[in-house]
Amino acid sequence: METTTKKQKPDIRAITRLVPREGNLVQGQSELPIHPELAKEASRIISASQNHYGASEGDYNLRKAVADKIKRYNRIEVDADKTPVELMITNGGTGALIGIALSFLQGKSAVVFEPYYPYHCKILEQFGSKPEIFELDENLKFDKDELFEFCKRLKRRSEFPLRAIIVCTPANPSGKVMTQEELEAIAEISNELDLLVISDEVYEHYVSGESPHISIASLPGMWERTITVNSFSKSWNISGWRLGYCYGKAEFIAPINSAANVVYVCPATPLQAALAKVLLLEEGYYDELRQKFDQKRRFFAEGLKSLGFEIYDSGSSFYLWARIPQAFDDAVAFNQMLMEKGSVAGVPGSAFADSDRWNAFMRFCLAREDWILENSLKKISDTLKQI
Repeated sequence: METTTKKQKPDIRAITRLVPREGNLVQGQSELPIHPELAKEASRIISASQNHYGASEGDYNLRKAVADKIKRYNRIEVDADKTPVELMITNGGTGALIGIALSFLQGKSAVVFEPYYPYHCKILEQFGSKPEIFELDENLKFDKDELFEFCKRLKRRSEFPLRAIIVCTPANPSGKVMTQEELEAIAEISNELDLLVISDEVYEHYVSGESPHISIASLPGMWERTITVNSFSKSWNISGWRLGYCYGKAEFIAPINSAANVVYVCPATPLQAALAKVLLLEEGYYDELRQKFDQKRRFFAEGLKSLGFEIYDSGSSFYLWARIPQAFDDAVAFNQMLMEKGSVAGVPGSAFADSDRWNAFMRFCLAREDWILENSLKKISDTLKQI
């Protein structure tokens, strides 16, 4: 299962630059408009000259709002007033992951499930840790006993011993929503081997399938060993603001805060203040978001199916993970054809894997206006008709 050599990966940002906006389903960010009240608050606060340094752990009012959100949606009690802190605002979810790597993983390793989010691996490698890739099967599932043996072997070695399991649910790139049974299996393994769990839950509000989103920290005993990472980038269409958060036991968050204080000083002060005003303003905000994206997914999935794609039923809707039509087996070449003939693109599956299992798969980002999804689908259809 371990891979010793690394193959050349498609460059997601390079692909993004090669296609026009109306055919760009590449980069994993929401390109939908900012909430008007959020834009209004940001403008007001910036104009009032509230643009100075803030606390490294983030704006208190935003942390308080986030704690309320976590209680409501994740069924976890986090004390925003506790010192040292249990919850901090970070420079995007990436800032939290960097803080975790610096604080807990240098000279250690962490399990990453394949297909994986490339930054989970890049951050570990950049900051003195090592990713260990555990490949999911063709149905994006795993065998508990196999995962346990994999982790046990890594835990016992002298160089880069295993310290953590990274859980991303819903997953980037596949959208896979881990079931309670799968999360309980990971929880049992982490308890047995005394491992941290790093839970990346950035896409929690895009779950629309039968399995609900479950925060692994809410499972019995898992608050004691879980650091949860999240972000506002996707759900509030503000990826350029670089605002996220992480939470867990104070003994976990305090070192991350110390690292963030050195690396970033603080998250953007006026933008935090603006988000604090709006975060819980609308009771149905996240329900509407989920419904909107479920409609986008249904539309685009049906369109691709009619063109011969096989769609993975992930249970979430920010990304669509699909096998390209059976006449093709190389998504890199297929995506290149789409770019050259149709000015449209997604991301080849090999960008998210070390193995060859996912070479015929693609990820499409659905966080686009409906007319762009419609236009992109037409471009793909017209390109396939030319063959």
